[in-house]
Amino acid sequence: MKKIILALFLLISGYSYSQQAQKQMLTPEQKADETVTKLKTEITLTDEQAAKVKTITVDRVNKITANHKKYGSDKVRIQAANKQVFDEWEGQLKTIVSPEQFEKYLSTK
Repeated sequence: MKKIILALFLLISGYSYSQQAQKQMLTPEQKADETVTKLKTEITLTDEQAAKVKTITVDRVNKITANHKKYGSDKVRIQAANKQVFDEWEGQLKTIVSPEQFEKYLSTK
């Protein structure tokens, strides 16, 4: 009985780990697609807006990845750099969407 419980535990743990590993292995484009899909639903992006948002989001993901490589385990620097990248992204988003859409975005984040 203990072996069965242990086997189930290991199986569940392995599945959970593989799900996390898959999430971390997404390309910048895949991560951007997730963001765009979410924003399409939340603030009703048009196809033209979605394409522009994807472009700026890929750039954001690449910059965040670069920050992690640049600062290694220095969480304070990573957070500060990533906040700057995110603030820049929001500024770009604000120029792409309507004021109403941006307010809706702010209320859902």
